[in-house]
Amino acid sequence: MEGHTGALRLVARTLGQQIRPVPIVPFGDWLQSNIVLVDGPKSGELWSPDAAPYLLEIAECLSVEHPCNWVSVRKCQQSGVSILAMAWSLYLADMAPDNILYGVPGKEMMEDANSLKLQPLIDAWQNHTGSRTILPTVSRSGRGSTTYEKKFHGGSLILANSNVVNDLSGKTIRYGVKDEVSKWNNTPNGDDPEELFFGRFTSFRREKSFKIFQLSTPELDSGDELGELPGHCRIDRAFIQSDRRFWCIKCPECDHEFSQIFGELEINRDHPHRTIYGCPNCAHMISEAERVVGVRGGRYVPTFVGTKREPGFHIDAFVSLMMSYEAIAEDFLSAEKKGESGKKNFTNLVLAKTYTMRGNAPDHKRLMERRERFPRGQIPEQGLILVAAGDIQHNGIYVEVVAFAQDRQNWCVEALFLEGGTDQVNHGAWAKLDEVYHRMFPDAFGGERRIEAMAVDAGDGNRMNQVLEWCRQRPDTYAIRGKHGRGVPAIGVPSKQSINRRGKRTRVGGAMIWPVGTWTLKADFMGALHKHGIAAGEDYDPPGYCHYAEWVDEEYFKQVTAEYFSQEMINGRFKEEWKSIRKDNHFLDCRVYLMAMAEHLGLTRMSPSEWASLRKRRYPSITLDLLASDSQKIMTTTPVKNPLPAFNGKPDENIARIKEAWKRRH
Repeated sequence: MEGHTGALRLVARTLGQQIRPVPIVPFGDWLQSNIVLVDGPKSGELWSPDAAPYLLEIAECLSVEHPCNWVSVRKCQQSGVSILAMAWSLYLADMAPDNILYGVPGKEMMEDANSLKLQPLIDAWQNHTGSRTILPTVSRSGRGSTTYEKKFHGGSLILANSNVVNDLSGKTIRYGVKDEVSKWNNTPNGDDPEELFFGRFTSFRREKSFKIFQLSTPELDSGDELGELPGHCRIDRAFIQSDRRFWCIKCPECDHEFSQIFGELEINRDHPHRTIYGCPNCAHMISEAERVVGVRGGRYVPTFVGTKREPGFHIDAFVSLMMSYEAIAEDFLSAEKKGESGKKNFTNLVLAKTYTMRGNAPDHKRLMERRERFPRGQIPEQGLILVAAGDIQHNGIYVEVVAFAQDRQNWCVEALFLEGGTDQVNHGAWAKLDEVYHRMFPDAFGGERRIEAMAVDAGDGNRMNQVLEWCRQRPDTYAIRGKHGRGVPAIGVPSKQSINRRGKRTRVGGAMIWPVGTWTLKADFMGALHKHGIAAGEDYDPPGYCHYAEWVDEEYFKQVTAEYFSQEMINGRFKEEWKSIRKDNHFLDCRVYLMAMAEHLGLTRMSPSEWASLRKRRYPSITLDLLASDSQKIMTTTPVKNPLPAFNGKPDENIARIKEAWKRRH
């Protein structure tokens, strides 16, 4: 009997262990014992809060038992938040199994999310713990019926494309992730993907037993402080509506607690590794080592306390331990060289803030007031790249020639309207364009140079064949066609195309047509026109500054300021486009096309050594002796870092400026 009693006790104890509810572990604790990092410098190691202390409070809010329904993170790149989102999905599958919808913008991002992050994370987790929570896929590669659906007992983790209506419909969901939500676009029918996504949670809304994690780097700012206007950055809107938590550190000198902002960063342009941060209270200069200690000992401070707002977190590069003051400074200096698009990327990806495009051109009369005195048709001393572009009209051709410096400063060397017919190649205006193409432009050193790349607009279907034929006969000329829309590169991959005189395409012959991203280039140009230089009382002309001589007339300035950037709702859809305020915008088109040529030649891609080599070829060789002047020494040594001194056509003053710049930098 005693043996039977022991057996019954054993059975009862075993059964009790099996049916007793397993206590839910907080997400932060689960992370540290289950998630194995699959990339980066700590690949193969368990996740640790030492590398990202700012993620623990977010993990606490994501725990199943936390009462919030929404968690929002406005983040920078290299923050670790994306891995946190995927790890949360696995935590839910393990601790509180139910259907999980993981939304990402685009099929390619779905494929990358699965093959590069999610599936390796699942494999590493289950190999480390011995868990078999996620059922195996159909094939080793992860492709097949379960590529985008990870099944487990009690539910499944579904990867969805936010741009496809069917991916966001027909499912009952309790938990959701909106990854890179700022890049979610309305459907062709005008439906909002966020509304479709939230519609899957209807069954749990009454009891408020759902939880949604939304995260993204921000995008464009609509200008609405409340973020309620259509087209406003989605993650910024979510953060504005949250309790807005910022990670604060303490000054090691005065113990003042504050959130770091870019305006207090003291960037050392010559030595970025010496960049420091000024305490807003005592002006103590915080070093990188002190920043790391401060971040590890920091905490989130909400902007709104005691309200019913959901938790929202801001994570920028000042918070991320994957970044440093040096890295932030380097990214800023690199962004400066790329104009408006570079500034946008720096603001979005590093500072984790929305960016307002400088889409409206300045008043053309204000631009005329800053004209300088330098000779027409001559390449300035700093001009290393010489490009041109032609805008084809039926009664003539508008053409502009521009020289670019290393820091993207540029000088209008020539601007012309070539009157004549354009229906016959090599006749009329085409013959005059050929003269510009072969023209030798003198430089400031007595040499002569030809245009290195000339773009010719093939966007007019009635003149496309003539453009293709003209460019086919001349090296370094490019038939281009403008492409609208955000995200289109400055110059893309060409395609071979030809049409006959009736306007129909032919299968043989043809020339290459190069696509040009006009949206980004116009934004860069408009941003450059807003910059202030020496003519406005500044100490130097900034990178990207546009120089114009006194010979440039008012009509030119009217044309380059003939468009503005518009954001509006049309038939329920948010539309962004460049709109005209004047009929003639030909010189604006020329400027955009020749900027694409400069980019094609490597304006923003060349390394400092490549620029030095190009400068050596452009400048005349000078034999130095003991009596050589300072200016001659500068010409034959490695160029100093930008910004370079500005030149105004007065030799004595220019030499004095060179000497002063040399003394300051050496």
